[in-house]
Amino acid sequence: MTRLMTILCVVLGGGLAATAGPNEVAKGAPVRLLLSEVQAGTMASEHYCALVFANRHFHYERAIRKTGKDRDRKVYEGEFSEAEWNALGGILDSKEFRELNVPQGVTPLMIEDAHTFTISIARDTKFQNMEFLDNKSRKPYESQLKPLLGWWRSFRGEHLLKSEASPDSRCSLDSTHAVFSH
Repeated sequence: MTRLMTILCVVLGGGLAATAGPNEVAKGAPVRLLLSEVQAGTMASEHYCALVFANRHFHYERAIRKTGKDRDRKVYEGEFSEAEWNALGGILDSKEFRELNVPQGVTPLMIEDAHTFTISIARDTKFQNMEFLDNKSRKPYESQLKPLLGWWRSFRGEHLLKSEASPDSRCSLDSTHAVFSH
């Protein structure tokens, strides 16, 4: 009877692990990177957000927003291959990117040609936070940002499998600066 219970526990445990999905695995892992992009449009805006965890898992959301509310939000989750993980790590850990210091400014009441990027990268005991409100604000940092934004365009263009996971509150937009502090 004990042997039957052990086998049953192993089978059920394996089934639960298989259905837990990447979101359950990523929950306990610290965030390595948060990258959020908002492309403003005339009728609606598009919001893209990725949480990359230290255990190679990611949580990605894509939303269409109108009048400050989601009209459609999709969630994708997965795990980076070792090569993908190493490529991203090489970008984030490069000397030029690590030393990038973007002063935090005051958000103006109105932004012309808004195309916002919020980037937070875990650095030892704190986060390296950057916020760019438009293309003009990114211009002085273009050479340092180019590798990460190239990776981002490639990642966003990949065919990802839709997840049934809930949206992550860290990807929600609000009226404050959406950066991490520690």
